[in-house]
Amino acid sequence: MRTAHARAQFRQRRETDFWRAVNRFLIFLIGLGTVIWTVCLFVPEMRRITEMRETLAGLQKDLAAQQLLLLQQQRQERWLNEDPGYVETLARDRLGVMKDGETIIRLDEPASGAR
Repeated sequence: MRTAHARAQFRQRRETDFWRAVNRFLIFLIGLGTVIWTVCLFVPEMRRITEMRETLAGLQKDLAAQQLLLLQQQRQERWLNEDPGYVETLARDRLGVMKDGETIIRLDEPASGAR
C-alpha cells in the first residue's frame, strides 16, 4: 500500500508541477504580449514626436533668420528716414553718378563656380 500511495503522491506532484509550469508559461506569454502591445502603441508616437522636434528646430532656425533680416531692414529704414548722407550715397550708387573728384571702385562678387 505504501508504494501505491507513494506513486499516487508522485503522480499528483508531477501533474501539479506540470500545470504550475504551464501557468507560469502562460503568464509569461501574457506579459510579453502586453509589453509588445504597449511598444506597438508608443513607437509611432515617439517617431511623430521626433519628427515634430526636427520640424520645430527647422522653424526656429528660419525664425532666427527672419528676425535678423527684419533687424537689418529696420536699420536700413531708420537710415533712410534719418540720414540724408546715406540716402545720397545710396542714390548715387544705384544711379552710377559720382561727385566731382570722386573715384568709385566696385568689387564684383566672383561667379559661383569660379575660385
